[in-house]
Amino acid sequence: MSSIDYVQALGAGAGFDTKKIVEALVNAEKVPQESRINSKVSEAEDKISGLGKAVSILNVVKDAASRLNDAKDFKTFAVSNSQTKAFSATSTSSARAGSNNISVSQIAQEQRSVSNAFASETSKFNSGTITLSLSVGSTTTSTTNITVADASLQGTVTAINAAKLGVTAEIVDTGSTTNRYRIQLIGETGSEKAFSLTSSDSAISFSSVQSASDAQLNVNGIDFTRSSNVIDDVLTGVSLTLNTATDGTANLNISQDNNEARANIVDFVSIYNEAQRQLKELTNSSIGGELAGDSIFRSLTSTLRTTILSTSSSAGTNIASLSDMGISVSRSGELEVNDTKLDNALSNNYSDVIQMFSANTDDQSVASTEVAGLAGDINRIITNVTSADAYLVTQQQVLADANAERQVELTELEERMERVEERYNRQFLAMQQIIDQMNSTRESMESTFENLPFSNRD
Repeated sequence: MSSIDYVQALGAGAGFDTKKIVEALVNAEKVPQESRINSKVSEAEDKISGLGKAVSILNVVKDAASRLNDAKDFKTFAVSNSQTKAFSATSTSSARAGSNNISVSQIAQEQRSVSNAFASETSKFNSGTITLSLSVGSTTTSTTNITVADASLQGTVTAINAAKLGVTAEIVDTGSTTNRYRIQLIGETGSEKAFSLTSSDSAISFSSVQSASDAQLNVNGIDFTRSSNVIDDVLTGVSLTLNTATDGTANLNISQDNNEARANIVDFVSIYNEAQRQLKELTNSSIGGELAGDSIFRSLTSTLRTTILSTSSSAGTNIASLSDMGISVSRSGELEVNDTKLDNALSNNYSDVIQMFSANTDDQSVASTEVAGLAGDINRIITNVTSADAYLVTQQQVLADANAERQVELTELEERMERVEERYNRQFLAMQQIIDQMNSTRESMESTFENLPFSNRD
């Protein structure tokens, strides 16, 4: 079929604009359908966006609750040390409150040895290969032969370090006017890590400048010997780092510190209030909330709020809910903290606070059916509603799939309207050809009549 230039053909002889008429007829059929589909696409995209926002908001709340859902989250300790220059101490959640007497008589040291001096780092002291014998251990000795192909200071250092036997070699510049370079050997701390190094070539030799030794300390009347200055097995939940000997006996006091827990509680209240504000905006139809009218989402947020404001699933004797520790609902609907009541709860009923938030458990699975405490229940609820197979996530895919189908509808509509336009164009072109023929006939008849001999013009 030959192509017809409708733009040039239409309207050429008719007394009206057929191109605009065709366009109007096509749009009258196309626009309502296209608008309806695009409206559904836009509505679905808004809801997908809203569901995504909801998941993000809820996960922020979950993160805040996760800092309160384990008993160990509340077991933080303050460390007071009377001789901080001699040693430092850090505590973990397994520490025990109490006072400890510590005296350090000796810290652990590594052996250090140096070679004889040389004029250059790279000049060779042997034209061939030499062998070093390295022995490590004071009671159980292990000896390894190290081959040095490049008999220079740099070649010797490279060979020792490549052997990876617990002894590190480095070149030091002493600054002397002659023979200023030496090799320094550094072992690991502890007397059992003492070493000796001999050479098959007398041109290079080593001598010890510092002996390997163990740390010696007394903790609460018990003597301890350790090969390292970092010691975490003499006081439960406490790691000591020794720097030097103490001046007599030092006092290390471990005390319960609820400042971190308090900060996490206040932080949770603040995060939940902001989340509530954002979730309300998502369901507010007056401002075009993306999830306005979503009854399932409203039910989810209602369940979360009820859980937060109700009695904990693991209520303590004196602290059973947030309100018992000074956290109440204001007139605006937000949670507000009474600092005095909160501090009083933390000071006088700390074990109840732990019980109320965490059920006094650690690392409880979200799949567990055991009571989990207020924070644990919040964690479970949000984990369940934001999981891969939950409504908030699966509905996003459902809507995306529906929009993909709508895009197919739009493509099909466009193709169908092209065919409709083609049909209208052909119909109007046929009509225009008839009009052109009639005009031609009229003009011919007028000309014939004008040229008849009985014309009245004379």
